[in-house]
Amino acid sequence: MSSTVGDNPIKAIHSLIEPEMAAVDAQIRDSMIGRYSEPIREVHRYLLEQPGKRLRPMLALLSAKAINPDMAMNNSIKLASAIELVHMASLIHDDVIDSAETRHNQICIHQKFGIEVAIPVGVLLYSLSLKLMASIGDIEIVRRVSRAVDQLCAGELDQVMNRDQFGLSLVDYLLILKKKTGALFSMAAWGGARLAGANSVVSRQMYNYGTSVGLLFQITDDLLDYSGNSRELKKGANQDFILGEITLPLILLRDKLTSEQKSALYRALGNKDFDALGNWITTIDSRPAIDGCHELITRYTTSARESLKGLTVSKYQESLINIVNFIGKRAGPVSPA
Repeated sequence: MSSTVGDNPIKAIHSLIEPEMAAVDAQIRDSMIGRYSEPIREVHRYLLEQPGKRLRPMLALLSAKAINPDMAMNNSIKLASAIELVHMASLIHDDVIDSAETRHNQICIHQKFGIEVAIPVGVLLYSLSLKLMASIGDIEIVRRVSRAVDQLCAGELDQVMNRDQFGLSLVDYLLILKKKTGALFSMAAWGGARLAGANSVVSRQMYNYGTSVGLLFQITDDLLDYSGNSRELKKGANQDFILGEITLPLILLRDKLTSEQKSALYRALGNKDFDALGNWITTIDSRPAIDGCHELITRYTTSARESLKGLTVSKYQESLINIVNFIGKRAGPVSPA
């Protein structure tokens, strides 16, 4: 497997750890379907129909195998499953908050079953995750992943409460991303390394790797939202713009504008003037804001790769690099100015 950027490597990576990924899917299904009533199982089965790429479990499993390829994977599978359950729960609640219609090419849970079902189902998935983490028997895993959930929820709250706050700084926005998206990626990589017996230095490098991957993932998400690529995004495009969320392309564009232009942009955002918003989307596509996004993509791609240099070269380490390359390419090349 080459570490150069080519076709989507996720299927090849999945095949490398296919037994472990199958065990994660089985663990998640057993946790969700097991002892519940048929109405709850119906909702859970619907959730499991479109599982997504399972990037976070992949990071946990690959990180463990990159440290110790011959280790027993039972606890790593539990950790990977627990982190994915947290992710699933957060998406359900995100979709309620955003009044989203689709996720992973299917109708959102709250649209199909109602908000009064979606909210407790999300809470139930958080509790299932906690049970799995506790069964690992490592209190530091429970402590650190619980802290990641705290950061994730705080990041989501920060983002919602900063809607239509057009002066949000780049620094503050990146801090939101570290919490909202980076927290689970970093815990997947750190936790996998810890369970494999990594020392504190390597564990910290893997934590940094996960943080960089999370930031990279969210920045490319921001770009995809503005490009209108709902097929790759797996949700409605331009959703951030419509909700009034101030994301990276808009921040970088704003910082290039004159005072008069900023006022015009703020009016369009505040009035939800969709014709004007469409014009600004075109502006974002053609201005240096896109170049700024790609500069950050390059920064976090480089940071993630550097974090892996302490690992022994192996097919697992190479797969971690390929994930970085794949995510960095999601939003395509830099648009011409």
